[in-house]
Amino acid sequence: MISVSELAAASSLGLRFRAGASGGHRLVTWAHAVDLPDPWRWVSAGNLVMTTGAGMPSDPDEQAAWLERLANTNASALVVARSEGSPAVTDALLAMADRRMFPVLEADFELEFVRLSRRVIENVLQGQKNRFEAGERLFQTYITALRERPDLPGRLDFLAAKLGVGLEIQDNATGMTVAGSGRPADQALAKERIWFSGRAKASLVVTRPDTGTLRDPMLTHALVGLLGIELERAMITRDEERRDGEALLRSLCAGETDIPAARTTLERRGLRGPLSCLVVSAGRDGDWTTADVHLAPGLERPAALFLQSDTLTVLVPDGGDHAERLCGFLGAGTHVGVSDPVSPVAGIGEALRQARLALSSARENGSAVVRYADVEFNPATGLRSLADARTLFARYLSPLADHDRKHGAQLVATLTAFLDNDANWKATAGILGIHRQTLVYRLKQVEQLTGLRPNSTLGIARFWSAIEASRTLGLQDT
Repeated sequence: MISVSELAAASSLGLRFRAGASGGHRLVTWAHAVDLPDPWRWVSAGNLVMTTGAGMPSDPDEQAAWLERLANTNASALVVARSEGSPAVTDALLAMADRRMFPVLEADFELEFVRLSRRVIENVLQGQKNRFEAGERLFQTYITALRERPDLPGRLDFLAAKLGVGLEIQDNATGMTVAGSGRPADQALAKERIWFSGRAKASLVVTRPDTGTLRDPMLTHALVGLLGIELERAMITRDEERRDGEALLRSLCAGETDIPAARTTLERRGLRGPLSCLVVSAGRDGDWTTADVHLAPGLERPAALFLQSDTLTVLVPDGGDHAERLCGFLGAGTHVGVSDPVSPVAGIGEALRQARLALSSARENGSAVVRYADVEFNPATGLRSLADARTLFARYLSPLADHDRKHGAQLVATLTAFLDNDANWKATAGILGIHRQTLVYRLKQVEQLTGLRPNSTLGIARFWSAIEASRTLGLQDT
């Protein structure tokens, strides 16, 4: 396409700027001759409007208003080749053109509008031809990149080298570079950022010389579209990996599969060497949620296994910064408990309990990340270690759980409801749907099996600590 200034510079056309020269950069997409009093009804954005002036009003104020309505169409410029008897162009019209930065050019009446139109149309068609050819070269380059480079970062580097620009895919929230490099040749550089649509939450940053390849917005957006398809395809793959990983992690947590048996599968997913278990309580207003955080940059490799419940359980390589990154992705108020390295003998179940204890400590002291090795005392449970938790569970709840399993009773559930309701007999019986005397009988059984009265100060303290420990660590089901 050709700009208004370039048309004015063509000596054969005899065009002269009268006003609005600061808008000379406007591109001309078509030429339209109109002498009607309301040309704004017949022209479109980018049109070069040509008139003999016959339709213009003669009053200065009316001329200014007439030009403003024309400028509101986003036409590229007005060419006036005034015929005999047409109103003269007034200073008010020219002043309005300058204010709106809308080019007004003057031409001799002898100028053939057909000749001017032909010049515009030839340039438009040539521009479209050039754009088509450039687009075809871009697609061919992309096809070559797909064939020669197996991964997205490699393809991005290949495209950058071929196009002579810097190409980076950046995470919108953190500015982290996901792929690519923004360093082309050492020249004066211009930067452009285009956001990907869909779930990517990323943008393509193009760094290029002031002149050269990929200056056409259409080509840039075509490249963004191609890369966006790749990003979405990668996300679909990661969705599938998460679903498969959840099934594996659930089996590991339940003890149906052990670490040695799953080692080959884990290594194929990038989980090599010592592993750690994370339990995550998500905050609010993060850029990602627990449902889609597996798509966040930096968490895809090395891979992680995610298991969603009331909290998010994650299996990751030990020693990395996954916990800190999860806090950043999930927002303020996120807490993460981190286990010691998973023992092949004790398995994921033990690591999960360690991470839960660490999470409980993180919530209690307001820390974002707490590692099990750093847990000294957890006021929420009164525990210092898993050994303490097991001892407390075995002493006060295990006899009740054994009785429940053997006799189909509900002593643990009854005791939990009783303490949850502040030892209120009436409220507890109502919630459980039993008679008050049945509640008395059950709590008497609790006292007989443990030697501790549930409604005594000592009993409330000990039983509550045991129940909180079992809830935090998931010991009731062990």
